[in-house]
Amino acid sequence: MAKVLIALLGTGRKAKGDDTNNRYEVTDYILENKLYKKLTFTSNAIIKHFSIEKVFYIGTSQSMWDNIAEYFEDDELALELIEKKDQNTLKETELEKLNHLIDTKLKNNGSKCFIVKDGENEDELWSMFEKFLEILESIDDNDEVYFDITHLFRSVSVMSFIIAEFGKTYKNFTIGGFFYGMLKINEPSKIIDVRIFFELLEWAKAIEEIEKFASFNRFVMLSEEKIEKNGLNTLNRLKDAFGIANMSAIYNSLNNIKNHLEYFEKNELKVIKLLSPRIEKFIVDLSAKSLSDFQFKLAKFFADKNNYALAYIALAEAVVSYICEKRGLNVNSKDGRDEAKAIIKGGFDKSYPYSHPKKKFANMYINQINKIRNNIAHQLETTKNPKDDINNFEKYYNDSRKYLKEIF
Repeated sequence: MAKVLIALLGTGRKAKGDDTNNRYEVTDYILENKLYKKLTFTSNAIIKHFSIEKVFYIGTSQSMWDNIAEYFEDDELALELIEKKDQNTLKETELEKLNHLIDTKLKNNGSKCFIVKDGENEDELWSMFEKFLEILESIDDNDEVYFDITHLFRSVSVMSFIIAEFGKTYKNFTIGGFFYGMLKINEPSKIIDVRIFFELLEWAKAIEEIEKFASFNRFVMLSEEKIEKNGLNTLNRLKDAFGIANMSAIYNSLNNIKNHLEYFEKNELKVIKLLSPRIEKFIVDLSAKSLSDFQFKLAKFFADKNNYALAYIALAEAVVSYICEKRGLNVNSKDGRDEAKAIIKGGFDKSYPYSHPKKKFANMYINQINKIRNNIAHQLETTKNPKDDINNFEKYYNDSRKYLKEIF
């Protein structure tokens, strides 16, 4: 695992008495309460503080590459780069000496300097993105990556943020820090870590996964050490119940957590308190007084989220649960549920005319709903177009509820 820095390099301004060399203000930097004196770049402090092993600098052709050469103690190279900048002939290939210099000083290989356009149109923005992708290819999984977005223009800073988020998935690296230096005059300049923005994004993803997929995995992971132990255990049970799609377990877990919503409402972490109304709404919306009502709600929820596999499984089980509840059968036992299924099959009795609700219901449940459910659960081949099953779900759902109320 390497410690890598991606740093943005600006153009600075003309130094006093020097019409060719651009500089930033020399200042003292404070990073994590440690003082670094008389430095030009925030990246200099970051390199020292975290013992950075590899650096990727990003700038335009007029950025302060010469100042980087000076920092790494090669005045001759600095003068050469000033001349190239002055002639407006500096190209990325001409920064190879600077790459080698940085590698030598950091006693590691792989550092590189990249020249990007100003990002004034879509083509230049795509070109910038491709440069960032080239950097990502040079980063290994599990590397710890730091960002310095203090310098250069806004579009690159925004791109850095996007790449940092993209890269966590693309290359599985961790973000060690996302830094911005706040220049102060006559006092030390603070380097602040704005990594909290990424944590906020993770919480946003977590609530989206709950509402779209009924997945609590990310939310539970983020909640570790932020929700007290009993609350976390309750959340874990709900997460596992949804993970294995055990509807009875989900039903019981929802009823349990509904009585402990203060885990979210009164949490000291602002983001959990902020998201608590949406968590509570999800829990309350799926809560029900009976297992069958819950399973019907769950079937509708999964259908609304285009998860028709679980929607059909929930609908088939909801019908059986409803009959068990109405006939006083054990809704949680195999015998009770088998007896409820036998009652449905009884609708095929020859004494019932074809138009009888019991016969129509039995035909719909056994030859449509349950058949589709079995094909899904057992991965059986079917000649039907899956789109037909998707399109028919709402009709089967509404007709099931109508027939059950009429018959039972």
